[in-house]
Amino acid sequence: MNINQSLDTLEFWFIGLFIAIYLGYVGRVLWIANKLNTTSRSLVLKLMLRTVYFSLLILSLLDPSFGDIKGTVKAQGKDIFVLMDVSKSMDASDIQPSRLEKAKFELNRLIEHFQGDRIGIIIFSEQAFMLSPLTFDRNATNIFTTSISTNLLPESGTNLIPALELALTKMTKNTRTANNKSKTIVLISDGENFGKYDNSVISAIKKKGINLFVVGIGTENGITIRQGDKYKKDAKGNIVVTKLAPETLKRIAKDSQGEYLEISTLQGNIAEILAKIDQLSNNVIDQRQIMITANKYFYFLIIALFLLGIDILLTVKTFQL
Repeated sequence: MNINQSLDTLEFWFIGLFIAIYLGYVGRVLWIANKLNTTSRSLVLKLMLRTVYFSLLILSLLDPSFGDIKGTVKAQGKDIFVLMDVSKSMDASDIQPSRLEKAKFELNRLIEHFQGDRIGIIIFSEQAFMLSPLTFDRNATNIFTTSISTNLLPESGTNLIPALELALTKMTKNTRTANNKSKTIVLISDGENFGKYDNSVISAIKKKGINLFVVGIGTENGITIRQGDKYKKDAKGNIVVTKLAPETLKRIAKDSQGEYLEISTLQGNIAEILAKIDQLSNNVIDQRQIMITANKYFYFLIIALFLLGIDILLTVKTFQL
């Protein structure tokens, strides 16, 4: 038998006080019986009965249980990886206050919208880095989102493929089901890709059945990038003008049979993507075996109440005069 609860100091004080008062009562009755030269055997029987059901009442308060039962807890929902471009071009202010801040705002909307699903964050420039693994913990995800900036990774260009490859690896590693209809990748970038286009990664995402939504952020007219009180220049000393480059983003969406959405104004948002992810079916995304105790307090309580009823209904003679 396992005991799942414990008595605190106050409860011990009340039990001790009750026992002291009751022993005083028993002592007084025995003293009177002795003075009257009569038997007290009936009192002893009553005392034994009350001791038994009082002990059973206390035991039922301690939540006794017998044995352990294995149970499986399953969590159903979606796995969503958000891939965030943190290259220096994301500091461009053609979308106020900047492309990156607008992207972070939309990411916060996504986090708040999918409260019951696991969300992970991958940041990338030339290389990809997992900022947050898939998790239900919204507080942790919000903290990671706040920390996103273009200073997190070295400035060395932009490559979209490593981020997609990392997300694919994390989503298919140790998967509990072959059904990937609930798995989603949201890629947010201005599309300025300087890496080699690797169609094998895109094909793998399509083959695995993972949903891919591509969000292009920026304007095609573009804008210069400020660095302090100056403008960013290229290796030849020319002022850099960064523009939304949708060609590669659209190609990724097409080759993966995904969808492409463009945010080119402050009012633009990813509401359309949120609605489409909502329509995706949920799958078991996590399950664990836990030990469940079988609480049996009611057995002790029923027996105690039965004995209490006998004590109330049964009349015995304490003294024989």
